[in-house]
Amino acid sequence: MAGKIREIFADHWDEFMDLYGYRVRKVVTQDVDRMLNCGDYSNGYAEYSCSSCGEKKKVAFRCKSRFCTSCGKIYVDERAENMSKKLIRVGHRHMVFTIPEELRVYFQKDRKRLSILPKMAYEVIREWFYKRSKRENYTPGVVAIIHTFGRDLKWNPHVHLLVTEGAQGRITEWKKATYFSYERLRKSWQKVLLDEMGEQVGRRKFKPLKDKLYQEYKEGFYVYGAGKVKNAKAATHYVGRYTGRPAIADSRIVKYDGEKVSIFYKDHTSGERIEEELDALEFIKKVIIHIPERQFKMIRYYGIYANSIKKKSKVIKMVHEKIFEISKKYKTWRKRIQLSFGHDPLECKKCGEIMVLSDIVYPRHGSVLEMIREREMGRVDDEIEAIKSQHKSIKALFQRKYEPLYV
Repeated sequence: MAGKIREIFADHWDEFMDLYGYRVRKVVTQDVDRMLNCGDYSNGYAEYSCSSCGEKKKVAFRCKSRFCTSCGKIYVDERAENMSKKLIRVGHRHMVFTIPEELRVYFQKDRKRLSILPKMAYEVIREWFYKRSKRENYTPGVVAIIHTFGRDLKWNPHVHLLVTEGAQGRITEWKKATYFSYERLRKSWQKVLLDEMGEQVGRRKFKPLKDKLYQEYKEGFYVYGAGKVKNAKAATHYVGRYTGRPAIADSRIVKYDGEKVSIFYKDHTSGERIEEELDALEFIKKVIIHIPERQFKMIRYYGIYANSIKKKSKVIKMVHEKIFEISKKYKTWRKRIQLSFGHDPLECKKCGEIMVLSDIVYPRHGSVLEMIREREMGRVDDEIEAIKSQHKSIKALFQRKYEPLYV
C-alpha cells in the first residue's frame, strides 16, 4: 500500500512505541498495525484466473480501517451514500458548533464525553424549533458529526450539523423554516453545554471555570452556518467531506525527508496557506490522538432522522431507493478502480478476457478451494467406509442364518 502517511508510520512507529508505547491506547495500536499491513499478501488474498490462457492474478485483502488512507476513502464513500439515502428532499443548513479552548482538555481526558457535544447541539436546535410553536412541537431532522481536529491537527473537538430547513409538527406535516438566529443559538449553546459539563464534572468543582467562561464569552460560544445544502449531490459532497475522514490526507503533506514532515493548511480567518514543519514523531502523535475508540459513534442522528422515530416525514427522500441500490452495486473494489483509473483490474493482460474468482486464501486456513476439496474427499471416504461396514454386516448376517443349498 502506497502513501506518505503509511511511509512515515512504517519508518518511525517502532521508535514511537519504544518511547511512548505505555501511553498509547489499544485501539490506536490495532488501527496502526492494520494500516501498516494493509494489502500484504501474507494476510490473505483472492485469486482470479483467466479461463482462456490460464493467467492468474492475486488481489490482497485490505485492512478496512478508517485510519488507513486507502480504506478510509472507501469508508467515507459508503458513509456518504448511506447518509444521503436517509435525507429527505428539503433544504439543509450546515452548521458548526465549537467550544472554547479551556473545555477541550475535558474531552481528551475522557473521550466518552464527546457524545455530549452532538446531544447538546441537537437540544439547541430542537429548542429553537420548539419556540416557533409550542403547540406544534416541531421536530427537525439533524445529522451530527463529531470532529476532534482542526486544520492544524491540534485537539479541537467540535460538531458539524446538517439541519433540515424545516420541521414536522404535531398538526402540520411540514413547516419550512430557513431563518436561524445565530446570536441566540450561540448563547443557548453556551448555556446547555456548560450546564451539562457541570453535571459531568461536578457543579462545585466546575463553577469557577463556568463563571469565567460566561465572563469571557459574553456573546456565547461560537456557532456559525457554513452554508446551505440544496440537493442530493450537495449532500453527498458534504457528508463525504465531513464524515469519518482521517485527520489529514496524503495530499496535505508537502514534503517528507525521512525525519521531518511538512504539512499545509488554510487559515480559517485569513484564508492564507500556512506550511508547518514537524518532527516525524510529533506528526505521529498529532495524528493518532484523533483515532476514535472502537464502536464509538462519531455520527449521530436526531429528530426525524433518528432510528427510534416511527413516524417519518412523507417528504420524498433525496435519493430514490432504486437508484441507491444500483449505485451501491457499482461500489465494489472492481468498479471503484474502473471509475477512478479507467481500466478493468480483472481484464487479463495477456488475452483481454475477464478473469473469474478461482480461490480465496486465508493466512490461518490456507486455500478455501483446498479446504473444500479435502472436506469433500473426507466426506466421500466416510461414505465408502460406511458402505463397506454395511456390506460386512449384511454378509455376516446372511452367513449365520442361511446354509448353502446343495442339489
